[in-house]
Order: sequence, then structure tokens, then C-alpha cells
Amino acid sequence: MSREASSGAEADEAARGEHEAARASWGYPAFARDFPRHAELDALVAAFTRGDYRTVRERAPKLATAPDEPEAVRRAAAVLRARIDPDPTARVFFALTAALLVFLTAWWITHDGKHRESAPEPPRKIEYVK
Repeated sequence: MSREASSGAEADEAARGEHEAARASWGYPAFARDFPRHAELDALVAAFTRGDYRTVRERAPKLATAPDEPEAVRRAAAVLRARIDPDPTARVFFALTAALLVFLTAWWITHDGKHRESAPEPPRKIEYVK
């Protein structure tokens, strides 16, 4: 066996070990338990479990569009990539919150905010008692 083949086998074994360690951890995603076993997909799930979302963001779309991969693997990669995107509902609520903040700030400024220039108050009379 050549040195390159043995290093490839060692890398596959390391990836399997990393996947099994991630699967045994408490942070393993429940939605990924039914994913098919595939070396690249297992590495992506392990990265997701570790919180390495950059790796998932970069490699999952490539796996999801690879024509030589099984359909189940491509679907799983697409699901994994979709799980790191912000929830669309959260985006809507963030936009509504920002709009409410702008509206309330404008309301405060125009109605009861900074006091407008007005005539200065006359000086107080001071009484001297002898």
C-alpha cells in the first residue's frame, strides 16, 4: 500500500472518529440523526456540532450541488446549510423593531423631546429680610 493511500485511509478513519465523537456529544443536532453516512457530510455535521459554521457555509453548497453524490446526501447538505441561516421570522421582527424605534424617536422629538427655544424665564426676585 502506498503512502498516499494509507494517509487517505487514516484521514477517513479520523473523520469517522470525529463524527462518532460528535454524535456522542450532547450538542449533536437531532435533525442530523437520520442523515445518510457519507464522509464529507459527516465532516460537515461534526463542524456544525463544533460551531464551525464557516466550514458548513463554504462546503455544504458544494456538496449539495455535486452531481455525482446521492440525492439523499445532497438534500442533507442543503438542510445543514439552511440551518445556519437566520430565521426569516426573526428578520421580519428585527425590521419591525427598527421601524418602531425610528417612529418612537421621531414622535418623542416632535412632541415632547428636546425643548424648543422659548422666551427665557424672568430672573427671580430675591427678597432681603433685615
